[in-house]
Amino acid sequence: MRKEGKFIIIGRPGSGKSTCIMLLLEKLRDSGIKVGGIRTPELRERGIRKGFAVEDILTGRTDVFASTDFKEGPSISKYRVDIVRFESIAIPALRRALEECEVVMIDEIGKMELLSRNFIEVVRDIWESELISVGTAPLVKIEEVERLKNSSEVIIIERGDSERVSNYLFNRIRDLLRVSRSSHHPSPRDTPSYL
Repeated sequence: MRKEGKFIIIGRPGSGKSTCIMLLLEKLRDSGIKVGGIRTPELRERGIRKGFAVEDILTGRTDVFASTDFKEGPSISKYRVDIVRFESIAIPALRRALEECEVVMIDEIGKMELLSRNFIEVVRDIWESELISVGTAPLVKIEEVERLKNSSEVIIIERGDSERVSNYLFNRIRDLLRVSRSSHHPSPRDTPSYL
């Protein structure tokens, strides 16, 4: 069953998923919306992709978690994945976003990231929450991603769509936040003690 405020952007490598996330992140921050989560930017050396880093969107903390230079760890394509490095940034970043932010972004929910059971658990927690969540995923079918897609608005992105999709998502998220903020009724603990 689809939940309001859950979005998955899917596309081929190079289709603009990460560019879309960066544009959306910029628009949300410029609007004063607190965003947390993770990005997994690719690392290039002389134009050749050498691996991937994991970055905490809120703090900027970053570490390499997949590399052609790593000698140990599970292999995905030509990369070795260091799950401990990935989890040391991703898990606290996602837990903090779940507790402190209005929007959570996860770029990306892919095969490398899904090697971590802890990552799968926290992503499920995020998707079960009421928090607005935006994830990216590859076009290929991955069981865990298919589960998330069942409860999300799925957006297929193609090269050149990043600006249009980021504008669409920004407007959707702004509208959803407007509705949730206007429907918030103060609880007794929200009422100042001097009243």
